[in-house]
Amino acid sequence: MILMLMLLNLIIGEYDRSIEYYEKSLEIWLNKLGPNHPDVATSYNNLGLVYEKKGEYDKTMEYHEKSLEIRLNKLGSDHPNVAQSYNNLGSVYDSKGEYDKAIEYHKKSLEIWLNKLGSDHPN
Repeated sequence: MILMLMLLNLIIGEYDRSIEYYEKSLEIWLNKLGPNHPDVATSYNNLGLVYEKKGEYDKTMEYHEKSLEIRLNKLGSDHPNVAQSYNNLGSVYDSKGEYDKAIEYHKKSLEIWLNKLGSDHPN
């Protein structure tokens, strides 16, 4: 139910409401799984995406960095979800006009995706 409300509010542009539901979801994951579980990293990632839609790049970075830290520790440096985190951080740096950093993070992401998924993967 919470997932549907998060997505619905995100789709209709009600970002603050969407954040409320994402935070409720995060709280549930934290209580059930602890702070270092990959599903918690996904929740941080999703919160970062909503804050990016709002143009709140400092908050976006905070959540994407938390997600990346958990993913690196739990999944390893060559996991596709780590690539997703690098890609998301690259997008934020691009939005902030920090193009050198954006390229750096997008390259890290691409390298992982190519190594793990191959050049013919649709990602």
